[in-house]
Amino acid sequence: MHKEIMNFSDDIHRYIILEMFLKTLDRDKVHVSQLKMGKILEEWYDQKSNETFQDLKKLRDYLYKQGCKIEKQRSDEFVTEYFVLFRGVTETRTYTNIAIRNWVSHEMRRVLGMEYLTPQDRK
Repeated sequence: MHKEIMNFSDDIHRYIILEMFLKTLDRDKVHVSQLKMGKILEEWYDQKSNETFQDLKKLRDYLYKQGCKIEKQRSDEFVTEYFVLFRGVTETRTYTNIAIRNWVSHEMRRVLGMEYLTPQDRK
């Protein structure tokens, strides 16, 4: 891994997880309307989706200004690959779908105010 990319590794990881978290919120929101308190939960989903989108946009803009572009390259039932272009240096990041699910679960715990571990806590 290129030294400069390493400095932004946590930000790149956070971008990928926030993007997947936002997709998960949108996908899960469809099922909320069937609940008795569906309207209230839909409002919560909308609020959290908007907050997450703003965080994702800020992070994307920051990374872009640093010379970094991230694109989902391919996905199958086991792994998802992301293409990272950073100041002319390319890198492919491969995540198992189980790992993505776990990181998105951590993000949901954070949003709900529950106990969770950050990447720094795991070190």
